Amino acid sequence: MLAKFSIQKFTLGFAFLVLFAALFAHASAESPAFQTYTQRDGLASDFVTSIVFARDGAAWIGTARGATSAQDKYWVTYTAAHGLGNSHITGIAIAGDGKIYFATNGGGLSVFDGANRKTYTTGNSAIPSNFLTAVAVDKQNRVWVGTSGAGIAKLEADQWTKINLPHNYANALALDANGNPWIATNDGAIFFDGKTLGRLGTQHGLPSNRINTVALGADGRVWFGTDSGAVVYDGRAIRVYQEREGLANNSVRAIAFDAQRRVWIGTSRGISILDGARWLKYTRADGLADDAPTTIAFDARGNAWVGTGHGISAFGDAKLIRPTLLPVVFIHGWHTADSDVLDDTEFRFIRKSLERDGFQVFYAQGISPYRTLFQNAATLRDVIAEVKAKTGARQVDLLAFSMGGLNTRAYLESSFYQDDVRRAIILGTPMAGVQLWYPLLTREIEERPTEPSVIELTPEYATLFNRTHTPRATVPYDLIAGDARNQPGLDLLKIFPASDGLIEQWSAHALQGPLVRHIANADAHDWNPSPLPFNITAYLYPAQTYERYIRNGLRDPDARPLGFAAAPVEPLPPRNTSPLSIDTLRAGATITRAIAIDANRAARFFARWNRGDVEMKLRAPDGSRYEPNAPRDATYLKADIGSLIAYSIPRAQVGTWLLTATRLDKGSEPMALTLYADFDADLRLNIGADRMWYDLGAPVVITATLSNRASGAEVRAQLQWLGAAATPRGVASEIKFAETTPGFYTQTITYTRRGGYYLLRVSARGAGFARERQMLFSVSPKTAAFTGTQRARKEDDALIIEADVEVARAGEFALSAILRNAQGEVVLALTAPQTLKPGAQTATITIPGRDLRGRAGAYQVDLILMDATWTAVQVDEARNALTTEGGQ
Repeated sequence: MLAKFSIQKFTLGFAFLVLFAALFAHASAESPAFQTYTQRDGLASDFVTSIVFARDGAAWIGTARGATSAQDKYWVTYTAAHGLGNSHITGIAIAGDGKIYFATNGGGLSVFDGANRKTYTTGNSAIPSNFLTAVAVDKQNRVWVGTSGAGIAKLEADQWTKINLPHNYANALALDANGNPWIATNDGAIFFDGKTLGRLGTQHGLPSNRINTVALGADGRVWFGTDSGAVVYDGRAIRVYQEREGLANNSVRAIAFDAQRRVWIGTSRGISILDGARWLKYTRADGLADDAPTTIAFDARGNAWVGTGHGISAFGDAKLIRPTLLPVVFIHGWHTADSDVLDDTEFRFIRKSLERDGFQVFYAQGISPYRTLFQNAATLRDVIAEVKAKTGARQVDLLAFSMGGLNTRAYLESSFYQDDVRRAIILGTPMAGVQLWYPLLTREIEERPTEPSVIELTPEYATLFNRTHTPRATVPYDLIAGDARNQPGLDLLKIFPASDGLIEQWSAHALQGPLVRHIANADAHDWNPSPLPFNITAYLYPAQTYERYIRNGLRDPDARPLGFAAAPVEPLPPRNTSPLSIDTLRAGATITRAIAIDANRAARFFARWNRGDVEMKLRAPDGSRYEPNAPRDATYLKADIGSLIAYSIPRAQVGTWLLTATRLDKGSEPMALTLYADFDADLRLNIGADRMWYDLGAPVVITATLSNRASGAEVRAQLQWLGAAATPRGVASEIKFAETTPGFYTQTITYTRRGGYYLLRVSARGAGFARERQMLFSVSPKTAAFTGTQRARKEDDALIIEADVEVARAGEFALSAILRNAQGEVVLALTAPQTLKPGAQTATITIPGRDLRGRAGAYQVDLILMDATWTAVQVDEARNALTTEGGQ
């Protein structure tokens, strides 16, 4: 039963209205100094729904696309990507115990309690609806929420109590001194005293039953905003204020009270302030962001904050420091659009988000897989210089994807670097090389003879690169690695270690340094959103990673870590793979290849092609057939963007499996097709070399070991010289291994007469089993060598290292210095690319003092000389080449 109210209605005489009008006209000339802040300044969205203030003075601003905490120079935005039930915030309330509650439109009630975050939804609690319209917290820390269609509810001791209303759509709510709610609905104002409901409507003197907002003054009076004016109720009488009394407009959406107990009323035509008997009016002409305020709040110093659909306007000395947004430079992955134009690249989506948030974005055009890391580093240097000239900025922020992270490091960790990068955010980069798909990477090496970059993605090259390059102590790196195993449609990844589908987390985080931070999320590596039937999240699309990490990171003036440190993961053990079947298919052609499975355990069958389209079917040893539309107990995946088909079978039959592949397209160019299996088994083939790089003509000792020490296996290898952009590369050499002891096979290669990289495929076949492993090693081309002495000196706050060299062939080289402290720990490894002419000369590397500041002392220096004409290959090394003097 609804409680009854004692009502008296006041009307104003005509003379009093004239007096009000005169006072109003005079006061409207007083214009405040509003400061307006928008999404480009740091808000999650321009459409502001709520404003509250924490005890530390931070303003929490709810918007249609997230909640922003703003304080001094710090702007931090939270969205569904951070744990909110939904990014559309309809209300925020802060409890006395410091917990922050977020009412969301569709995601229930979220609560932040320090590092802990929780969301109440209809799926995990008794909250009556996920669509909330308002939230308030009383002095007992009881939480009240208004809903869209389910009345109101109270959360107390983690238990929900629902209260049905005569009209269950709550537009707003406010609590009185006893913690009892007043609720604004489209059928009047409702009051709940803990036991019974009371209602005020037009029959009681309200000018309209459509109540938009409700607020309680310090004097206990209740104010309502309606579509027909503002209303104040003192428990007995109602007074209505409309345009004729001086209100800017009768449509009222927000009401608040300042320290002088003046009433601020937000209408659709500006703010009206009732100051005793006079009115003040503020509109866009006075600096307000918009004439239709959505919410009004006052901070602890009495400053007014007005939320609108076009940002937030602060009045008084409520000034936030607008963040200084540095230009953002994109560095693309291994391959990107042939046009090399930003709008065609993988950054085309995130670009829009950044520009909407006020950032200037630039793209590192000219970086190419057909150029080396050192050449791309020089291009990045020039791009950054051009960006600085255009914008006037002293530094930029870098956002690098996939192999772009290696190009970023090649710049930052070389002598090219100009101290012009504030932070580098690196997404899904194989810091230790591509491990998970190494067999297919070797096929890419064979098919791309003119691309040095494909070799630079290998673990073998990563070993050399990471030895000669380390992160500087002046540039923070945030390394984000994805673990996409729980993404919809990617069930195949569950049988692999944590990875984004292409790069394993271990490799993406296999880099250490004083300012290197490791972050893990659930992203897949990359995908084009149009052809996929399921909702996959990737680093660059949709916006989860941008919202959760990148936006806040680029706004942070202190370049703090983007997120919590990821737990370390173990490196990948070598995979068991069958020998790769490599074929050429014409349009319409079908081939069948046999693969031996020797353990009744999990197996994965793969097809990978370079152009066109393929269908693959399997036939088990017992005749069972696996097809795309009938995969039986297998998990089937066809990723057109990666030209990959996979069947994952939990317990594969032992015996010979038949893989049948048919080319479906009608293309005229031949297709290169690779078929193989990756499977679980105790029997492993391990291969290795006695070292990773060799002098020209030196013997290369290769070993192959079967873990079960099986004797009598046929062990063979193919050796391919990878050249220096030579195409075609020529015929691979065939090698047969000799068995020296049971299960141990070896061969010595003595004909490596050309410098560069070599690819070795080793296969072992025996009774019922077959295995293949691959590896790379390098041979010095002897184009240069260290001679004479090496020296170090201090000059202009820099450490200069000089090395005498003899150059046999002019070209591009790189000198690396590796500095160790007295404990033998690497302090810094820096590389200086340089062009050298034939003959005796001096190669030089300069290490800026800023990179050694705080770590001064005597250093033991190793030097490495590389030929960088193509994929960099080591040509000489001087261990313990020199020791710097103390203090350098």
